[in-house]
Amino acid sequence: MRILTVIIQNAVRLIGLVLLVLGFSFWTGHAFQFVSLHMNLGVALVVLLWALAGIGIAAKVKPGLVVAALLWGLLTVLFGMTMGRMLPGRAHEVIRVAHFLIGLGAIGLAESLGARIKRATPEVKSFRP
Repeated sequence: MRILTVIIQNAVRLIGLVLLVLGFSFWTGHAFQFVSLHMNLGVALVVLLWALAGIGIAAKVKPGLVVAALLWGLLTVLFGMTMGRMLPGRAHEVIRVAHFLIGLGAIGLAESLGARIKRATPEVKSFRP
């Protein structure tokens, strides 16, 4: 469980970084051809968050954090998929900021969940003959 958690956490970090770079590119009016990539990577990040939630259940992490991760992932996907229709015009900046904060929250939850899983599971000892 611990090794899988580390792999998933690193994938979340990498995907999160790419999402942030793409998001700020869109915010500055560039790279709109990558919007579908951004959306697909966002869904992948949420799937990884949910995978950590599943591992968290198995590792007996406090259920509140697991439920929060599951619900936050759902919020992240729903908000990301519908944000283009919210508050058109100059007011849409509020939606962009909210989208940014929701995405950061998903990354933060993945980090927190990963840390709790690693604390709850024993360290794997390397095999040396």
